[in-house]
Amino acid sequence: MFNYVLIISQYYYSRHFFIVKRPSDFLDKAREFAKELMTYKREETSTREMYLGDLDPKYSGDGSRTRFNINDSGDIYLLQSDYANKLMWESWSYKEDSRRESRGFQKKEVTQSIDKHHNYDNVADIVKKYFEIS
Repeated sequence: MFNYVLIISQYYYSRHFFIVKRPSDFLDKAREFAKELMTYKREETSTREMYLGDLDPKYSGDGSRTRFNINDSGDIYLLQSDYANKLMWESWSYKEDSRRESRGFQKKEVTQSIDKHHNYDNVADIVKKYFEIS
């Protein structure tokens, strides 16, 4: 199986990246992590049902996929690899996307929402609850 996972949390043009060690119970931890992160990123008034996308048991199989996607209030991507370096290079492409998308005028509501629902420290704390950051 894989050794590392690149976690990408996206909210509007904001993206946070974490390379974590892949635990043996990856799918269980990934599902719990995703639920907590989705709750944080959603508006407090949201009543939508949690949908785990590719992490849903009917789609995730044995966890051997190289990529899992969840589309919710912002997206969550989990990319798996044997090599942390490969994931680091992959993250740079997403970082460039964020840089390009954040250019120019951004609505005040969007920047306030990012501050409230996608603060790096809060996202990092959620990641650390479930995974060991490499």
